[in-house]
Amino acid sequence: QTGTRSAHLSIQSMTDREHRWMQDELHQASTQILDEARDHGCTHIAFENLTDIRKRMAGAKRFHAWAFRRLSQCVEYKAEMYGIEVEQVSPAYTSQRCSSCGFTHENNRRSKHQFVCQKCEYELNADYNASKNIARKLLKKLHSGQTSSSGGAPCQCALTSGMLNLNGEYTASVNSTAEGESTDKPTTSVVGN
Repeated sequence: QTGTRSAHLSIQSMTDREHRWMQDELHQASTQILDEARDHGCTHIAFENLTDIRKRMAGAKRFHAWAFRRLSQCVEYKAEMYGIEVEQVSPAYTSQRCSSCGFTHENNRRSKHQFVCQKCEYELNADYNASKNIARKLLKKLHSGQTSSSGGAPCQCALTSGMLNLNGEYTASVNSTAEGESTDKPTTSVVGN
């Protein structure tokens, strides 16, 4: 408001500090995603395709600070070093579809954090349910019509609390106590053979 050079420099300094903080957060998050992918021998990492999300959402200005595109780009360039592919999948109905039985309905998502299937009553964290659906979409995209020699799913995806294969079979991790925690952020899954 004062328009002085000092005021301008102060604002610029705060902007630069915030930008450096954001870059550091993105670097740490992308490194954690890559570490999980490498720990599980994954060949792919799936992100929701959120291109033009701000145009598609009402009141999207409040999501303007989300750096989902920069995060996926950061993961992509790091993943290339390890031979891991990064894929974008459609986010359509991933938050409304039951990852257990496949029933899709808008009432399945009771709140921002809670998912309860209206058909089979499967209950878990809404973000975690969506991540399972994103992983399954990528598995189907990569292996449509293919099966392993044993007749089962040709690959599986590593999720925070276990493994999910294309047949929908879920195996919990030994150290898992809950099915996912809320992130309030776009969802990511890692997929491997």
